[in-house]
Amino acid sequence: MSATMSDSGLKYWSARAMAALNTQCRYDRSCFLIGHMRCGSTALSAILVSRSDLSGYGEAHIAYRDRAQLGLLAINQWKRGAWNRRAHGLFDKILHDRYDSAAPDGFFSARAVFMAREPLASIRSIRQLFETIGSGEYASDEAAADYYSSRLETMLALWPRFGERRIALTYEELVRDPDNALSRISHRLGFSPPLANRYKTKAASQARGAGDPINAARYEQIMPMPQSPLLVQPDLADGTLARASAAFARFCALTKDDTP
Repeated sequence: MSATMSDSGLKYWSARAMAALNTQCRYDRSCFLIGHMRCGSTALSAILVSRSDLSGYGEAHIAYRDRAQLGLLAINQWKRGAWNRRAHGLFDKILHDRYDSAAPDGFFSARAVFMAREPLASIRSIRQLFETIGSGEYASDEAAADYYSSRLETMLALWPRFGERRIALTYEELVRDPDNALSRISHRLGFSPPLANRYKTKAASQARGAGDPINAARYEQIMPMPQSPLLVQPDLADGTLARASAAFARFCALTKDDTP
């Protein structure tokens, strides 16, 4: 057996042991923020993990296949100094299909916040992020748009599988009236006491890949913000923009009615 296989096997069995021993590692105690890059998820995640009943820090990059992954999530948080052993359950932010497109049935007993942002602003923001951090990923507007549309289509497929403890909201709703958005989430998902618009950014959430590396540490609450026009429009083919716009329109329809 190679060292790589041995390390992988040890990691999996450690995760299984954690899942078996730790009562936090249950999907019905978990809370997931399911969105796409640049949708406003970092600030909302910070508010959620500022609570004493949720343990987490942001995006853990875990592919959910069985309950063992919740053990891996707890270990991941512990290694980064973000694990709260007294919390009722675990939190993770999921922004890529590879982490939730093959999730087990139990995954859908969790509380879930779905978030999306309108396509043009999202695509432009994704491009700016990867240019800022010096990454060659999403090197064109078309590549960013393909990720955006594929991700929203996966989110729309996941949505019906959740029960009553799910809610959808847009970035625009969150930044236009944060208090109202947080009140809706609290009521829908049964958070008591309700979510409050304040947070302390955890050190683990500032690590590359865990959240917004540009603005994560600049604020301690979600600030109401007017929507500003894009200075540079993404360069997209008509079909690409039509696909992205259609996916976002379908997502917006979910936000109009919180009834499953």
